[in-house]
Amino acid sequence: MKLIQSKLLPALAASALAASLLVAAAPVAAADQASPLVGTWVGSADVYYGGKYLQGTEKIIITTAKGNVAKGTWQWKKKGGTWSKPSPVELIAMNSVPGEAHIDILGADVDGTYEGVLIPGVSLEIGYMDPQHKAAKQTLVLHSLLKKSK
Repeated sequence: MKLIQSKLLPALAASALAASLLVAAAPVAAADQASPLVGTWVGSADVYYGGKYLQGTEKIIITTAKGNVAKGTWQWKKKGGTWSKPSPVELIAMNSVPGEAHIDILGADVDGTYEGVLIPGVSLEIGYMDPQHKAAKQTLVLHSLLKKSK
């Protein structure tokens, strides 16, 4: 019995230490979940606004990320046009299934909401909806597949 206890106690202590290290490391791993968003993202955009379909380019520049929150600016230009004035944007990185290759993205700006999927190092596919666009009180829906600029 003494032999079993002498081996059991160190094994339990080692297991408890390992478990406490995993628990302590888990928040650190999730703490920088938004960091893959930092950088400039540019890609084609399909827009439906006021009964019209337009194509153009969307640009999201994420300058800071802390924890699950990323902040930056958003711009748009239609084909052959010029970039709109940068608007502030805030995105939230969420990964409800640990170990997944993608990160779910949610966000908002002063007019609407974002929903998308980030595949770190590959692409950011994002949709935007402004249900009550101030200028015309008509829905604006934008969908883009963005690549990170180097």
